Amino acid sequence: MCGSEVFALKKIAAVVPMPYHGFDAHSGAHMLRVDPEAISPVIGIDSYTMPQPFFGPHPHAGMSAVSLMLPEADAGFVNRDSLGDHSLIRPGDLHWTQAGRGMMHEEVPAEPGKAARGLQIFVNLKREHKQADPAAFKVRHEDMPVVRVEGGSVRVVAGRFADQASPIAEDARWLTPVNMLDVTLEPGASVDIAVAAKDNAFFVVRSGSVWLDPADKSQLPDPLPSEQLAVIFKASDHAETARITAGQKPLRGVFFSGSPIREPMMPGGPFMGNSEQDILAYKRAFARGDMGHLERSF
Repeated sequence: MCGSEVFALKKIAAVVPMPYHGFDAHSGAHMLRVDPEAISPVIGIDSYTMPQPFFGPHPHAGMSAVSLMLPEADAGFVNRDSLGDHSLIRPGDLHWTQAGRGMMHEEVPAEPGKAARGLQIFVNLKREHKQADPAAFKVRHEDMPVVRVEGGSVRVVAGRFADQASPIAEDARWLTPVNMLDVTLEPGASVDIAVAAKDNAFFVVRSGSVWLDPADKSQLPDPLPSEQLAVIFKASDHAETARITAGQKPLRGVFFSGSPIREPMMPGGPFMGNSEQDILAYKRAFARGDMGHLERSF
């Protein structure tokens, strides 16, 4: 075990299925959509498979759209945005589009026909940051610290774990800190992850099996289909430890924690505001071209 002081173990609030939604005959995603208060500052997650281009250029504002390409993906994405970026998101890489007051982007498979597999993570911005200048952050997989634990490892994709920090955590422009940890465990192995007081925490299962309660070994079905559920922990007024324990199969998953944004939320397609007036303002800004321009690549 690694990564926490001696705190009480966090309790599990819910185990939530991630239903599949097909984009077309070949592309789709298992989607996490729950009460926003349970996973804030995260809004939702799409665990996708995409062998062909599907989404053309589109705007975002008032939020961040984050791409974590899974290490086992057959190929990556090509990212383009209205800030001038044109780059490859390789398997294992993180690309964080912090839209602020608004920007355009497009992500398409780098090698059509080869499946890009990853997590598209939508992260809220505080009211005070919803009109911030847009920015994009890249973290290459080889720059992510890897913490070895007994029977596994934790890759620090974003944020911090066990005195290690992802490069994005050192950038003052990063406005919504989230701990994002890629966890790999052998059967029966555990890792303890400290969660700050009042922070939300949840674990997205990618493959394998996980013990729901290490005390009584109550287990999810084994083998567990990949990328189909999330384990959501109960928030607490005190610092606690989230314990992740593999079942009879090797476990792969991504652990998230962060401080909730306790503000009204008003979604409007690719925009996230605090009110209907915010959404209307974003739509007008997009119509005026204030979020930039980006030609379709396919």
